[in-house]
Amino acid sequence: MLIYGVAVGAVFILMAMILNIINGIRNKDIKKIFLEENGIAGLILYSFILGCVAYYFLTGKMLISINIIIITSLILVLIIMFNDQILNLIKKQKEKASTPFVEKIFEIIEMILSFLSNTISFLRLAAFAINHAGLCMAVYLLADMSTGAGNLLIAVIGNVIVLVLEGLIVGIQTLRLEYYELFSRFYEGTGKEYKSIKTELKI
Repeated sequence: MLIYGVAVGAVFILMAMILNIINGIRNKDIKKIFLEENGIAGLILYSFILGCVAYYFLTGKMLISINIIIITSLILVLIIMFNDQILNLIKKQKEKASTPFVEKIFEIIEMILSFLSNTISFLRLAAFAINHAGLCMAVYLLADMSTGAGNLLIAVIGNVIVLVLEGLIVGIQTLRLEYYELFSRFYEGTGKEYKSIKTELKI
């Protein structure tokens, strides 16, 4: 169950990164498409590491040598780290005031931690599935302690309580995963402000 939770999380994160690339294509933003942590460079880095780790856990063997993994990952990290300078070279522009080197290092550390934490965060999906089994076992254990109508009553009331509790918890956690783990990778609050017809017509 825990492995399934991580696998689902990885798929959703990859989808969010693809949406970011699509946004970059629509905006004709080379940096967003190719050079950012949620662009093609980040997508390749994340999927590459994920594929190597998954292959190792499934087969017990390395897909490729550790040296190739380190070198490939380092190249992709450097591309993301120095994306401003690379973009200036592509556009043949003079280098503008760029982010300090120390800040870039912290941004890379934050990127790596976010990849790891966002993926592991989907373990909550498996945790709630296991939690569901535990709660239902408790309900039916209590129901088995009585007979007749009492048994049915405890089972019905217990299931209703479980449904309400899990509906609330799962709803909150789903929104959290959606807004934090996914939306943070492609959403930008730079669209058009919503104005109702009443406001537009000043009624």
